[in-house]
Amino acid sequence: MSKMNIAFAFGILAATAAGSAAAEGDWTFLAGTKEGYKAEPVASIILGMMKPDEEHVDAKAAYGLELSLNCPLLQPPTNKIREQVSFTTFKSDDFKQNSIELSPHYVVEVAKGLWLGGGPGLGVVMGEHDGHKETVFGLQVGGSLHYTAAAPFFVGAEARYQFTTDAGDLGDNLNNMRAMVKVGMSF
Repeated sequence: MSKMNIAFAFGILAATAAGSAAAEGDWTFLAGTKEGYKAEPVASIILGMMKPDEEHVDAKAAYGLELSLNCPLLQPPTNKIREQVSFTTFKSDDFKQNSIELSPHYVVEVAKGLWLGGGPGLGVVMGEHDGHKETVFGLQVGGSLHYTAAAPFFVGAEARYQFTTDAGDLGDNLNNMRAMVKVGMSF
């Protein structure tokens, strides 16, 4: 399956979730300022595989840290929006890429403690290849699954495709596909 097909599938998932969310009724704006708001923060180590679009760079391990919480700006009347802030790093020979990303995912509880979701994301991507360094913006679409019934322990998985702005000498080589597992603790 091509990367564009995968990104398209994630887009369909996000659009379906958004349609479901819109039909829910009264949303809470500035949710973090309201009585009853629970952040439910989770700190996680993330590890997986990443494949930049650079044709000479193989898929290799990527790793990082993530902090997620219930969105303090906007919450639906049912289900949740989870904000995920992550830092990841990837290295393959002389190709390096670091990303800082903010990815809100609309999540639905499909079984007790099992949440399925998807959504867009924004990021800053810092790449280096053959002595050229560039920092660009990224847009992504992704899907996630996480399990919280064993609190305070947290496990999850996420896949996403990221499009970046033109990286000058690096071209569109900073576009990338990533699949990660997450292990963390809620606090």
